[in-house]
Amino acid sequence: MDQADCLLLNGNGKPVSLFPLSIISWKTAVKLFLTREVFLIKEHKDKIVRSPSFEMNLPSILMLPKFHHHAEQVKFSRTNVFIRDGHNCQYCHEAFERKELTIDHVIPKSKGGKTEWDNVVTSCKKCNLAKGSKDIKPSRIPKKPSIGTLIKYHQLRSKNFPDGEWAKYIQ
Repeated sequence: MDQADCLLLNGNGKPVSLFPLSIISWKTAVKLFLTREVFLIKEHKDKIVRSPSFEMNLPSILMLPKFHHHAEQVKFSRTNVFIRDGHNCQYCHEAFERKELTIDHVIPKSKGGKTEWDNVVTSCKKCNLAKGSKDIKPSRIPKKPSIGTLIKYHQLRSKNFPDGEWAKYIQ
């Protein structure tokens, strides 16, 4: 997350999405603001963008003028698999940093396994390499999580946000 990123809120004042969190780059935020496609809720006080004839504080929180319906389904992604599994290897049960984790196919791709919620688990690199194409069962049967489940396992920590005010709209 860049320290000049912007939180994009839906017309109801809540993030457009939580997983992934609806964060846009400062460039996109400035473009949306200047074309009047959003309302400015809060700006970064200490981050400024300048041109020869213009100067403005970078937006920190923007809101769409209307509520946009979106699917309440969790998107399949590497990050969401790691969150679902608590950043724990599903074979050795150890907790790891993100960079030390991989996605493992319970039924290997070489045996027709697909890359979908019900067939992938979090694995450390060592266990994934040792497993290879063998049929080894993970500690938990993988399944598609709900948004509530991901929120439960994922701590959205306000100290990691570029602007502490974001937490008011996310909690």
